[in-house]
Amino acid sequence: MRGNGGQGDPAAGGKLVCVQTQPSLASMSLRSLPPDLIHQSRVRLSWVAGATIVATIVMAVLARFLQPEVAEAQKYPAVRLALGGTVAASLALIGMELSRRVAAVTVLRAGLIYEVLIAAAIAVVENAMPWESGVVVRGMSSITLWLAAFALLVPAPPLTACLFSLAAAAMGPVVHFALTAMLGFPPAALNRLLIYYLPPALMAIAAALINRRLLELEFAAARGREMGSYELEEKLAQGGMGEVWRARHRLLKREAAVKLIRPEMLLAQTGSGPDVLLRRFEQEARAISSLRSPHTVELYDFGMTVDGGLYYAMELLDGLDLERMVKRFGSQPPARVIHILCQACVSLEEAHRRGMVHRDIKPTNLFLCRLGVTYDFCKLLDFGLVKSFLHEDDALVTAAGGTAGTPAFMAPEIAKGARELDGRVDLYGLGCVGYWLLSGRLVFAEPNPVAMAIAHVQKVPEPLSRVTEIVVPVELERLLMRCLAKDPAERPQSAAEMRRLLESCPGAGTWTEARAEEWWRHHLPEEAGGSGEPTHTPSSTGPGDRPEAG
Repeated sequence: MRGNGGQGDPAAGGKLVCVQTQPSLASMSLRSLPPDLIHQSRVRLSWVAGATIVATIVMAVLARFLQPEVAEAQKYPAVRLALGGTVAASLALIGMELSRRVAAVTVLRAGLIYEVLIAAAIAVVENAMPWESGVVVRGMSSITLWLAAFALLVPAPPLTACLFSLAAAAMGPVVHFALTAMLGFPPAALNRLLIYYLPPALMAIAAALINRRLLELEFAAARGREMGSYELEEKLAQGGMGEVWRARHRLLKREAAVKLIRPEMLLAQTGSGPDVLLRRFEQEARAISSLRSPHTVELYDFGMTVDGGLYYAMELLDGLDLERMVKRFGSQPPARVIHILCQACVSLEEAHRRGMVHRDIKPTNLFLCRLGVTYDFCKLLDFGLVKSFLHEDDALVTAAGGTAGTPAFMAPEIAKGARELDGRVDLYGLGCVGYWLLSGRLVFAEPNPVAMAIAHVQKVPEPLSRVTEIVVPVELERLLMRCLAKDPAERPQSAAEMRRLLESCPGAGTWTEARAEEWWRHHLPEEAGGSGEPTHTPSSTGPGDRPEAG
């Protein structure tokens, strides 16, 4: 159950997607922040505004007694306007926060503008006195402290925080030249201005990093609080539509893999996108939970987080998917291939009897693991594209014009957009998987997903005996090539039939439990001994996205 949200390598085949990719933290907007975080930020803004009012009044009063030159500068209209404007802007921001008629996102936008205005007011006060020509360094602008405090107290998307902080930092030199021209003071030397106002500019860049880290902590803390009975421990993968975490049940202490769809991904969808994505995720959870075959990944829990995200918890497995197995260890012996495909048939047989078609059978969705004392136990993953052909209400939710599936393993009828599908599309996928296991090659190694899909419709695959050095029994080769028939009527007509045909293939030998254990102890000793960490993660990409694995 591994996923990484990348663009995929040839074995994954590049799924044709019908949803947008999820925005990263760097490209998030204010509207895509979780609702609870938006609420916290608007409350913190009112704290900042209140503290600013108090600080402005205290500093203005103290300056009259402790710094006569500052008191003299307060007589200038520009300084009075800055001080009065600071108080007025702060009160207005507090009023917006207290008024429930103003949207929270609007308050946050006003808060970012407020950050720039207060920086300008600070610059007015700092430049209302002439710069002494004999003093090289005047100190550090208070704008630096203002930006640091704002970044720490009011989280915002990193790019947004950086842009507004840079605008606030720019108020220093802009106000300096404007105010000195207005008051008739000579402008400071550029090197002195650089020393004085470079720290605010650097702090603006640091604000992006601070906000990124704060948002990561906020998300992690929120999920840790809101994931029902599961405590998140370690992020295993992050993909285009979500994240996968290693988690532990608080009471049972059982490990699980928790798959999340981030709330900002739902908010990023346009039109009916959020509803489609929600229904797909629920569809995957319902499909998995309704199946009881030991060769289907087990679902523990499903729910929605307080911040609007979705999650489900499933079993955490020790092992690796078939794509990684072939890439690491090469083509597999026919006996083992038969052993694996037969187990996949058991899972599909139950699904098909319940009226469900998986539609995305591929090496990354078949996971080989050690289960208890059993080795080479195959689990079928990722039912995000499952379609029911018995119940209309359970039909696949697909965006308009979208084609769901993975082109490198896609049955011709799916590529052609046929609406009437049955379990024989999954048997076509199993034929592609068997071809991959025995040869380490795709059935059609085309340069792009569209060409792959067209090839499955039009081209005749090369016989296995021509593309692999392994001696493949004639009956096994004939069966797998039969699975790759363009016409579903020429394929095995059920998963049960295919399993019987696989088991009766002569000349393949037998893959015994002893052979399986020997292979695991030689190639994957940590997983074989049960002391190692799980080497898989469930798909971090959501149903209908372009996962590298299930």
